[in-house]
Amino acid sequence: MERRSLSFKYWIEFDADGDIKSIHKNKYDCEVPCEEYVVKLIPIKRDITKELGDSVEKVAKTIKINAKKLDTEFKRVLKDAKRVLK
Repeated sequence: MERRSLSFKYWIEFDADGDIKSIHKNKYDCEVPCEEYVVKLIPIKRDITKELGDSVEKVAKTIKINAKKLDTEFKRVLKDAKRVLK
């Protein structure tokens, strides 16, 4: 089943900060004056496998870079140790 966007009419009550305090299906449920709004619900489609693949790729790249740095440092330490032992 393909999801599509849905639109609804609601009466919304806001608090002093401008945040939504409550949402009502009709104006008679409002305890204080509410404003009428059209609310549109749009489904979010996420490709979890793509997000996971991108994440794994990023981690693999970081590991490769860090392994290369570690290898360079290890070679440097070995070179210094050989020089000291001679």
